[in-house]
Amino acid sequence: MTDPPLTTNAIAYAWERLWDVAGAEKLNLPRIYGSASSSLTEPGVIVVPAPANAWTDLLNSPPHSLDWLPAEALFPPGYPRPFDDRLPILFWSDADRTKPPIWVREDGTVIFHIDLIAATLFMLTRWEEIVRPERDEHARFPASASTAFRQGFLDQPIVDRYAMILRAWLQKLRPNWKPRVRSFRLRLSHDIDHLQRFETASLALRQAARDLLRSGSPAAALNDVYDFLYGRWRFSRNPFLTALEMFARQAESLGARAVFYVLAGASTPFDPGYDPTNPTFVQRLQRLRSAGHVIGLHPSYAAFLDENRYRAEKKRLETILQHDVHHARQHYLRFRAPDTWRIAQRAGVSEDATLGYPDHEGFRCGASHPFPVFDIQADQRLSLIEHPLHIMDGTLKEYRRLTPDESRRRMELLARRVAEVEGELHLLWHNHAVTGAWSPWFEAYSRFLSEIVL
Repeated sequence: MTDPPLTTNAIAYAWERLWDVAGAEKLNLPRIYGSASSSLTEPGVIVVPAPANAWTDLLNSPPHSLDWLPAEALFPPGYPRPFDDRLPILFWSDADRTKPPIWVREDGTVIFHIDLIAATLFMLTRWEEIVRPERDEHARFPASASTAFRQGFLDQPIVDRYAMILRAWLQKLRPNWKPRVRSFRLRLSHDIDHLQRFETASLALRQAARDLLRSGSPAAALNDVYDFLYGRWRFSRNPFLTALEMFARQAESLGARAVFYVLAGASTPFDPGYDPTNPTFVQRLQRLRSAGHVIGLHPSYAAFLDENRYRAEKKRLETILQHDVHHARQHYLRFRAPDTWRIAQRAGVSEDATLGYPDHEGFRCGASHPFPVFDIQADQRLSLIEHPLHIMDGTLKEYRRLTPDESRRRMELLARRVAEVEGELHLLWHNHAVTGAWSPWFEAYSRFLSEIVL
């Protein structure tokens, strides 16, 4: 395993991301990734690089072995800090550690002995997912294998927090400069994995048999049959379908618009293979789009590494909807960096929303702001924008086994941390996760939305 070369392109990308989140895109100030003794034409910012093998050393570090510093040690004295948590230092510079982590040179230049550039690239490019072998039963990189989880900062948008620290020191350099300030935002998204509880009669009968023979519950078996028949005869009133308009109303009440991801592939053991050409369903999608909501593609289970399948499903959905589709999120959140990003871009997708962990809520990319993708293997920035995903319904209930109250408190914690960095909290709630055993968790989600302050 070798650390990736931090090329001119990669360094420029990291500076751009930090500058953008800091709200400094219009600030013309010298910035260097190099020695603390580098000369500048006027006072600016120098980030001193970490040692050459720092990325590999981080991957091999024991759990909970990073240095953590209090926020007050990272902001200028007297600065109104947006947060007061302790922060992990992913990469120390390869320089004199007798100096403070951030200090001001005699000429006024701010010196960072924390390598913000390397940290930004490490988190946003998902390099560790390229080089680490761990995968779950669906070939997904698990949260438990990530540096953020192992070092205890998965619930911090660490890249954005570093950018807020950078903003503070930029304001010290230019006291009259006013950064661009963003408002906290919500991104509400919904994967349409099922149009009704049972897509076929055989599925309903098999479930009824299980409930009758294994569970000894005639009532449950009859309910299975009823759900199938009701879904066929009164399809427009099927709760999996009416949930779409309910989601839309929730978003609209917050002044937002939702994104709905539609499957358009064939039936497989992991794909329900519902009929996306159903006229009632298509009309519902058209109404959502006319109200300003976004309809995107939900590429099927195998499509994350199958470009032909990905393209065929996108073309089919575009034919059904009669408009181009530019948004996508992978089914089962299956993803491999950078291959899935490349496939999405070549297929004509401009915005992806896959990058969250199925097994743990938090900040997989260390970010709450959407970001342009950088392909670290090809050393180039892609035209694709990633909307990092932070919270999914199945994560809370099925993977983490949190109670509804615990789930709501986790949503509130992450929302607070996103608001502190002026970011966008991204939630995923499936259309089938609104009734039955899901009801208490959906109520917790709805209560969270009703109480949030934007």
